[in-house]
Amino acid sequence: MSGTTRRLVGALLFVPIIVLVAVSQSAAQWLLMALAALMVLEFSAMLALPMALRAALLMDSVLFALPAPVLSGIEAVAGMPLDLVILALAALVIGLIWAVTRNGLASIFIALIIACIVAARGLLGVADGNLILLVLAAAVASCDITAYFVGRRIGGAKLAPSISPNKTCSGAIGGTVGAVAACLLVSSNSWLSPMEAVVGGICLAVLAQAGDLIESALKRRVGVKDSGSLIPGHGGFLDRFDGYLLTLPAVYLYILAIQ
Repeated sequence: MSGTTRRLVGALLFVPIIVLVAVSQSAAQWLLMALAALMVLEFSAMLALPMALRAALLMDSVLFALPAPVLSGIEAVAGMPLDLVILALAALVIGLIWAVTRNGLASIFIALIIACIVAARGLLGVADGNLILLVLAAAVASCDITAYFVGRRIGGAKLAPSISPNKTCSGAIGGTVGAVAACLLVSSNSWLSPMEAVVGGICLAVLAQAGDLIESALKRRVGVKDSGSLIPGHGGFLDRFDGYLLTLPAVYLYILAIQ
């Protein structure tokens, strides 16, 4: 199969995930635990971490991804909010990665993974959080798809040749247009105004592509081409979800700010 065909086949694997998130916010919260585990397992494999540290990261990822109702129940039993506990555990994880790898970029990357997981859990704990997540997914996917095809079609100046030689400025611009178009499409059936959709689409495109570049920089640093081989045409799970590393926390903070 051609590269494009493989990417299309790989994309079809996400259809069941999209359907599950769309039909059940509760199911989506439990699905997040599995997805969080995949993220840290691929991260651990990329850095060839010791097995004991891999196991600890796996357990921590499950804790960070606990569904909001479950976490609320634990807080009720404990008689205190667990925000500071989670923050302390996250700091410990980041510190351990630095102590073992001496790789500052890896420490930043695991911090972004944790922020992404916690933001997704928080988002799925608010009303219609699953639908907000799907809107974000539409914007990120549109950004990625249009960047891929525009970059291949037009080419031109490289966006960050020392980090990701295949990415072009034309692709980045195309990705931004794609994200804005997705947000405008959604705005016609939501509370977003057209101006908010345009600004939001631009911000999401910039953050999604920045997340992609951060992962590319880490892969180049550790000498791997892909984070894994789970998804045909896409590489690993992190290769497909790096666009959420910055966008998910940003969207969650925005939702908190307007509530």
